[in-house]
Amino acid sequence: MLLQEVLTQRIIIILLVQIWPIFYCSYFAYKLLKRAKSRSTLTLSSFFLLISLTYFLATFSIFFFDTPLAYFFYIFGIYFFVFSHCFFIIFSWVLVKLDEKSPYWKFHLIITFYGIISTFVLLIGFFFEGIKYDSSTSWIPTYSLSFLIFAWVFLVIFLLIPQIYYSFKLYKIFEGAKLRRRINMFIISAFLELSVVFSLFLYNTWVDNEIFRLIFIMLVPETSTIAAYLLYKSFGKELD
Repeated sequence: MLLQEVLTQRIIIILLVQIWPIFYCSYFAYKLLKRAKSRSTLTLSSFFLLISLTYFLATFSIFFFDTPLAYFFYIFGIYFFVFSHCFFIIFSWVLVKLDEKSPYWKFHLIITFYGIISTFVLLIGFFFEGIKYDSSTSWIPTYSLSFLIFAWVFLVIFLLIPQIYYSFKLYKIFEGAKLRRRINMFIISAFLELSVVFSLFLYNTWVDNEIFRLIFIMLVPETSTIAAYLLYKSFGKELD
């Protein structure tokens, strides 16, 4: 009975929080790819597609509870969640190097680098039991404190600090009211998304704090939607 109540609660949360991003992220990716297939639009659309894939895998996992597939789908969803936000850094680099027309091998090398280092989050969560998602947690994703610390250190070093650096670079490079407005929207969207990432890891670690979890569920869907919309409106067109 208790398990059934927990699963019902999880399904409600999934419907409220995880289904909606699949639709709007897929829509934004479609609009970007339909408009053009430049390096900038491919980078932005990759972010949206990976976020959509993340929530699809997390949603799919709940329907395979009591099987190993549930954990498999969920942990790969976390990998794509982390990797997707690396595209903010990659896109910032693309903007900074826009006039230089950097060779594509550098672009692919940066993507490969972030793809590889993102696997460390998956490996730590899997091999060191940093992520638990089974009957012992009533099929609620639960992270260990050590995994939370590792994830936050990873996020600070590879996402937060580079994004702060590139944000200052973008302000120096782009001038004019129209471009500054776009830069502002992009930077706001980047840091809103980063706040969601940091909060998500805390949400899945601090599972006993019902107040924080309720606030998270109430605020994150709006925050993520606003961030995605600002990202799409900022540099969703007219680049290289």
